Amino acid sequence: MRAESFRTPANVAPEVGDYFTSKNLRPAFSWLDVWGEEHGYAFTVAKAVEEDVLTSFRGSIERAIAKGQGFESWKAGIQTELSKLGWWGRRTVVDPVTGERSVVDFSKPRRLKTIFWSNMRAARAAGQWERIQRTKAALPYLLYVRTTSAEPRQEHLQWADTVLPVDDPFWNTHYPPNGWGCKCAVRQISRREARRRGVSEPPAVETKPFRNRRTGEVTDVPVGIDPGWQTNPGKARARTLLRKTVETLEAAGPDRARDQIRDLWAGPLPAVVTKLPERVHMPVAVAPVLAEQTKSRSSLVVVSNDTAALKTTKHKFALDRVGLVQEMIDRGRIVADVHDTSARNVYLDIEGQLWFLAIGRSRDGYLYVRTLHPTSRRRMLKKLKQAGEEE
Repeated sequence: MRAESFRTPANVAPEVGDYFTSKNLRPAFSWLDVWGEEHGYAFTVAKAVEEDVLTSFRGSIERAIAKGQGFESWKAGIQTELSKLGWWGRRTVVDPVTGERSVVDFSKPRRLKTIFWSNMRAARAAGQWERIQRTKAALPYLLYVRTTSAEPRQEHLQWADTVLPVDDPFWNTHYPPNGWGCKCAVRQISRREARRRGVSEPPAVETKPFRNRRTGEVTDVPVGIDPGWQTNPGKARARTLLRKTVETLEAAGPDRARDQIRDLWAGPLPAVVTKLPERVHMPVAVAPVLAEQTKSRSSLVVVSNDTAALKTTKHKFALDRVGLVQEMIDRGRIVADVHDTSARNVYLDIEGQLWFLAIGRSRDGYLYVRTLHPTSRRRMLKKLKQAGEEE
């Protein structure tokens, strides 16, 4: 039987590597410690409780993606790395939660194949989803392709040949891979092919409760999907940037966070992010006083890529002007919004131009930019009068 391979280096899509390298390390004793959508922004290997071991696994898979390596080539490299760390063969590890002692052996081929292929397939799926979003105007449908496995799961076979729009909710949970070792796939197709095949009715989705024995959390998982795989890795990537950046900047502290945010907006990343097909958020300021006033979970202020793109296009100002949010919060006149106690309006004259900034608190408790644009003194005075704060 021919060994399964990955891709040749020339064909490795950049989105695949981007998805993987954007993850944070998350040492864990059990696969249940990093659950569901959390895999979209956290890299973990069960029983890899030491950070240097986890770092070796992530680095080796990053290189395998970049070089288009197959399993055997990757295995040889990770064997060398783990041998140097003393982790090739049987080791005893201790569960930090229960104190239970357990034996792990990363040299077993079955364990290595699970680590390699679960990460590779999730990365490829996430990369494919980004391309799907970018080209859905021309190819607006997805076809669920039958698994290539020699022993297919009957539940997965029933979804084969399903044709649904790209943004149908079915793909939130049934976008493959849909389990450990799942080789199902989707193919993006045109309206013409969708009409020829026949657009499907969304399959009925029956769920059953799954209790995570590590956390106690109960999740409804669609029947036929392995617990923990009921997410779309491509959609999870859209939340990766915000989660990772927030964690990094909050750990850095307000002063360092300010410097890093300023550098971020001075570089090329904002222009790249505004062109992403899915909504993501970027940090744009630190506002501890506003966070306290509005009872927000974080002092970071974020802006969505679609808001940044819309405001700069509509009001015809350069994208780096969004980086003025920090200066406006620090120096501007801040007024409570008369319609929303968790929102603030900010005014500041910058280089002879009066600017207006509106900041709100999201449902999950984060500060975000509602709008940013030049304004007039007449409009400002009207807002101040409404708030009872006339000059």
